[in-house]
Amino acid sequence: MIHGVLTEREVTLVERANDVVAGVEPDDNHRVAAAAYDSDGRVFAGVNVYHFSGGPCAEPVAMGSAVASRARLPLTTMVAVNLRDGVISPCGRCRQMLFDYYPDIRVIVRGKAGLEAVPVAELLPYAFDPQTLGHQALYFYDGYLDAVRGGTKRTTIRRHDPVTPGGVRLIFDHDDSPSTIVDAVVTHVESKSVAALDDDDAARDGFADRGELLSALRSHYPGIDESAEVDVVHFQLADPGST
Repeated sequence: MIHGVLTEREVTLVERANDVVAGVEPDDNHRVAAAAYDSDGRVFAGVNVYHFSGGPCAEPVAMGSAVASRARLPLTTMVAVNLRDGVISPCGRCRQMLFDYYPDIRVIVRGKAGLEAVPVAELLPYAFDPQTLGHQALYFYDGYLDAVRGGTKRTTIRRHDPVTPGGVRLIFDHDDSPSTIVDAVVTHVESKSVAALDDDDAARDGFADRGELLSALRSHYPGIDESAEVDVVHFQLADPGST
């Protein structure tokens, strides 16, 4: 995905973080500063507190400052810097914390073409996601959302993506906005070969005919052949108006 150069507002945030780290006369205990915007445009900053027992990085210090504020609005953009290297990427622990607290936050990092602001989810592929705890989850291409909501797509065909009858969260990821979660119930699952899929299967899956279904299936599972076993997952929305 191409993110482009920083906006002037994002450049200002980098400058603010640089000012913070320069102002504390960094030593071995305080080398990194972080700055973040909240959704109202306020800036919250912090510096790391190194300690052998596991002192916090700069990012959670800035997060704590935001939480301690009266407004407690979500953070939308974060950057971390040190004097030697400038903008640095958050460590794995900080990426997970940012994802958990602010899953829609953008993080300024150094890309191949210079500085860019990227969604935190891109910095943490296959992240542990607490919203799926205690729930089955099925991830969908977001182009299927309207068909699912409208009831024209009542099944999904999966390979090596096990699911059992019962409650399930249908998660539709979007490139530039938060995921849409639709609560549903898996009524039953039937296994069959790709060769056995027919026009009725296609209709329940929201396609015009078997050929259209197979074309979509091969786009999701490149190289799948007629002998492959798949699961036809039948579901219904838990609440027709759920989003």
